[in-house]
Amino acid sequence: MSSFSRFLEGLNPPQRAAVEHTEGPVLVLAGAGSGKTRVITRRIAHIIATKLAEPSQVLAVTFTNKAAGEMRERVADLVGSEAAKEITISTFHAFCLHMLRRQITHLGYRSNFTIASESDSRTLIRRVTEELGVQNESFDTGTFQSAISLAKNTGETPETVKDRPARTANEEKYQQYMTEVYTRYESALRAANSLDFDDLLSLTHRLLKEHPRVLAEVRHQYRYVMVDEYQDTNAIQYELLRMLVGEHCNLFVVGDDDQAIYGWRGADVRNILGFERDFPKATVITMDQNYRSTTTILDAANHVIKNNASRREKKLWSDLGKGRAIDRFVVSDEDAEAKEALNWLKHIRSRTKAAWSDFAVLYRSNVQSRVFEVVFRQGDVPYTVFGGQDFFERAEVKDIISYLKVIANPRDEAAFLRVVNVPRRGVGDATLHQAHDICRTEGKTLGMAVAAMIERGMVAPKIEFGMRQFLNIVQRYRQRFKTRDGDLFTIVRGLVTDIDYLGELQRTSRTAEQYESRAQCVETVCQAIQRYEEDAEYPTLANFLDVSHLNGDASFGSKDERRDTVSLMTIHSAKGLEFPYVFIVGLEDGNLPHDRSLVDGNLDEERRLFYVALTRGRKHVTLFEALSRVRHGREKMCKPSRFLAEIPESLLVNQVRAVREMVEEKVAPPEPKPKKKPKPREPRKGL
Repeated sequence: MSSFSRFLEGLNPPQRAAVEHTEGPVLVLAGAGSGKTRVITRRIAHIIATKLAEPSQVLAVTFTNKAAGEMRERVADLVGSEAAKEITISTFHAFCLHMLRRQITHLGYRSNFTIASESDSRTLIRRVTEELGVQNESFDTGTFQSAISLAKNTGETPETVKDRPARTANEEKYQQYMTEVYTRYESALRAANSLDFDDLLSLTHRLLKEHPRVLAEVRHQYRYVMVDEYQDTNAIQYELLRMLVGEHCNLFVVGDDDQAIYGWRGADVRNILGFERDFPKATVITMDQNYRSTTTILDAANHVIKNNASRREKKLWSDLGKGRAIDRFVVSDEDAEAKEALNWLKHIRSRTKAAWSDFAVLYRSNVQSRVFEVVFRQGDVPYTVFGGQDFFERAEVKDIISYLKVIANPRDEAAFLRVVNVPRRGVGDATLHQAHDICRTEGKTLGMAVAAMIERGMVAPKIEFGMRQFLNIVQRYRQRFKTRDGDLFTIVRGLVTDIDYLGELQRTSRTAEQYESRAQCVETVCQAIQRYEEDAEYPTLANFLDVSHLNGDASFGSKDERRDTVSLMTIHSAKGLEFPYVFIVGLEDGNLPHDRSLVDGNLDEERRLFYVALTRGRKHVTLFEALSRVRHGREKMCKPSRFLAEIPESLLVNQVRAVREMVEEKVAPPEPKPKKKPKPREPRKGL
């Protein structure tokens, strides 16, 4: 056996063809559960084993840190850890961040920029809208933030965003201010020497477009470019890939248009649908054998997705056996739905001896988890809610991270504003507004503006003491990190002690339990820094902040943590996962498909979302439909999701637990009481 033929062992014919086809553009249509990660990793190993490229000439990008980590581990098992270290395997954003750290000075930024979190971005947008006079109850900062994010991902500038047609009266209201808010927000980021998450892509695109020498260096470095989940690429990512592959065009993309569910955040399914148009010499390989689910589940999914008009024809199949028919419960309301799910879950578990972690409850939106949490808690069922509050969004975490960001980047305005008064130092809005005026008129950072106010005697003695204390701490720890006066863990622990942050938590916590929980968050950040320092070859504060923002909650979790709990998550969060037993709840029109899609007639992505939910199941899927549901504070009658009618009856077992007439009677408004006819007055008797 040759040294490289072992990488072809155990592959089915389409998988083998994908691994062996190394030159030119290749599109692999990989259906759910068809082994796409296996194909990408084997192809990387095959290219290196056949000496087509050095490990450092291979680039593989995907969308999640989990997927990138799994790919990295599999490649290391195939080619060895030393060779794997030379291969660039990362998310799009991590790849772009690495490039910007080395080259962003070409765009006029300092290389010590920090990455703004979502809350940092909201802080800057809120200040911008306040300055414009549009910050009131009828305008939402989050709406501006989402619109700017979408604009960046689709390549729109502040000048072109005003031309985007508004679909609703509410959008039109925001549209009239978008250019100005977008422009000023960009200016605020630039002044803070900060980038938001979307800038990592858009500024890398601008860098390669405006600086041919940088582009030539990157093209020369990477001989082979591979992309996972290609259906999720947006306009900027698409353009980046086209620039990266240049003339050699060795672009290998793997994706499934039937699983394109991120259009709302800028992903464009047309990138995968039009691949041969964009790359005329492309080879297309279809992988339709599913190694995950039973035939019944796949038949149901195939019948649903074939109703989408714009898609590439494929039909998933499996040799894992027929399996049990899909159970469909029709229940009275959301409370009955959760209780029925609880009983059914316990029934399956008693019959199969399955673990709690074998079960997942999938829903369209996070708000649906609440009733399941209550019922599962009452029923002694252990569960974990995914996609709830981000660890980064906890106040204690944001405080410590913001201190570190101000220390790393003196111009980070959002971080400065968050911690200048933490713990309380009496610095009010009036003082900060004066500091902002100095920033605008004199081009100073906020820290420099505050120092200038002290120097000019513009603040009261009590406030001056607090401001001096803050500036001294920041300056002292900036020096400690610069000279490496101790390891990172020790320095951060010292910072927490010097600002008496735990004392502040004790003073502001309502109960001992709340204090313990908040203090544990601070300890988790410190432990994350310690783990980072143990793993990193050259640990630095700036790099820790980068890793934390790119990896999100994963940076703060313990290693090898696996709990035996039922998973409660949105369908979007479940993408890429699989479970033996899947419950899909809330299958009513207005929920799945969502109200918005019913208004604009764009049902394709909602149908793909249901398809993704179905194909998460390995052994069995259960569907739940409620006849009534509380929406916007009122109980309303529901119609079954139109997607349910697309599944043949032969694949379903109906477990009806409610009678529609009874629910209609419960929800119907009370009949108006008939007015009583007034009694005729008797004639008044005389005295």
